Amino acid sequence: MCSRIPEFSVTYNGASAVIAYVDHFLNAVINKVRADFCAERPDLKEDLTIFIKQETHHFQYHHRFNKRLFETIPALKAVSDQMGADLKALLAKRALAFSAAYCVGFESIATYDSKYLFEECGDLFEGADPCGANLLRWHVAEEFEHRAVCSNAFCAMSANYFLRLYASLYAFFHIGGAFKHAESIVLQHYAKDLSPQARAESFRRSKGLFRRHVRYLVPRMLKVFMPGYNPATVKTPPCIQKALDEFRLSVVKVP
Repeated sequence: MCSRIPEFSVTYNGASAVIAYVDHFLNAVINKVRADFCAERPDLKEDLTIFIKQETHHFQYHHRFNKRLFETIPALKAVSDQMGADLKALLAKRALAFSAAYCVGFESIATYDSKYLFEECGDLFEGADPCGANLLRWHVAEEFEHRAVCSNAFCAMSANYFLRLYASLYAFFHIGGAFKHAESIVLQHYAKDLSPQARAESFRRSKGLFRRHVRYLVPRMLKVFMPGYNPATVKTPPCIQKALDEFRLSVVKVP
């Protein structure tokens, strides 16, 4: 549990079922960009290589966590498999530039989700199991750290603002919809043994957390969809830098 508030943990446990395939897709796309568009950009090639290593590490943790999660909630595997099939088809049928812009969209969501968790959710982490909380914090801190890499990869092959806008919006609704579907399955599993009153209260808390999250994300995501948006200009909050420094000195483990 990453929080003493069960519904907060439910949200991110559900997201894990989706993110593993997204991480795999990110690596497949960025690896293609690295191979085809970095011959004269050794600096970008190095950044993409580091990105792939980070996302591989993230995928490995999600994969191990998900194996345990699917044993407890088998219905989640169908959501995960559907996301895998969707992204495999996207990579096969769409141009590489579209897939790269889709990655930009996801990383833009992750950038502001990281800021939300570190800057706005201190109360939700109070009293949490440090193993679960630190695993989540470590992951999102690294997502913030490489926030500009997918954007730089896309810019190396295309400067088409409308393509970036369309693919980013597509990613926003595609991944966001999968997140909500997975979250609803985990919430139903958590609430199934509660009393009717406790179940209703749990659903209310879940809706309240969702509204709180959306109120933070939506105005900031509007910036992402503006022409000329550059994620590198989003300054690193001291709390995220502190976390990155601390996690570099330790190893986050999944038992």
